[in-house]
Amino acid sequence: MADVANDSSGFQKIAEWLCKLGIQKEKLVVVMEATGVYHEALAMYLHQKRYTISVMQSGRVKRYAQSLDQRSKTDALDSRMLAMLGYERKLTSWSPPNKTLRQLKALSRERSFLLKEKNVEKNRLHAVETAAYSNKKEIKRYARRLKLLEEQLEEVEQERRELVASNKRLAQKMHYLESIPGVSFLSAATVVGETCGFNEITSAKQLTCYAGYDVVLKESGNFRGSTKISKKGNKHIRSILHMPSMTAVRVNPTLKVFYQRLKPKKVKSIVALGAVQRKLLLLMYSLYKKDEFYTPQPKQKTARTLSPCCTG
Repeated sequence: MADVANDSSGFQKIAEWLCKLGIQKEKLVVVMEATGVYHEALAMYLHQKRYTISVMQSGRVKRYAQSLDQRSKTDALDSRMLAMLGYERKLTSWSPPNKTLRQLKALSRERSFLLKEKNVEKNRLHAVETAAYSNKKEIKRYARRLKLLEEQLEEVEQERRELVASNKRLAQKMHYLESIPGVSFLSAATVVGETCGFNEITSAKQLTCYAGYDVVLKESGNFRGSTKISKKGNKHIRSILHMPSMTAVRVNPTLKVFYQRLKPKKVKSIVALGAVQRKLLLLMYSLYKKDEFYTPQPKQKTARTLSPCCTG
């Protein structure tokens, strides 16, 4: 099939081509690779046409291609490889996420982008103000841009709160997550948005890999590499959990003990903090799925040993 445009006209051509294959929809699975947001429109279109869709993460597709010893990369080879993947492996069917959760994710991404822009503009303004030859008009323009970014950040935050409040079920779920000491509405909304309400997450291990907190170890013969997290996952989740983890190790009774026990064993304290982030994420997942508020674990009483008494 020739290349088609990534729009409604191209989607229609793909649907017509699928019909010409003469295969029943119930026996046909359309496999596609997740490419940022560019695959979503086609997936939505085909799902509405009642095709079974399976969206594969790029990392899994890459590893499968390596197993085939495929070194060249063309659209034709990638299409053939995806077809083989769909034929050989048991795939999970894709379903479109909730509209509210999609909007929440988009707003979280927009906020992240605005924060980066704000930091860039602040650094540029500082450089201009401290330069030997500064221009007052230039400084005023930077100040206006910063003010605009701050206003847009406030607007996005307000829109996120209104979006969550409009969905009673989601609002209640958010209360469960905010009951965790150290977790704010900001971090909870970002995690829920990025995972689309943990819709496709079926286990703690899957969530850990999705966020890039899975531990990687490399050993060969006498070589013993250091263990570290892969970071091959959703960077937005790891970024938003940094500050909550720093707060949690101070105010969360359970995670504080966990951090104090783990910190002396690690070369760098940031490694122990990463373990707290992972534990915090799994705790949020558990409370969201179980519809429960956070309850700190009771402190375990240590057994008191009595020294034997000597009698004269």
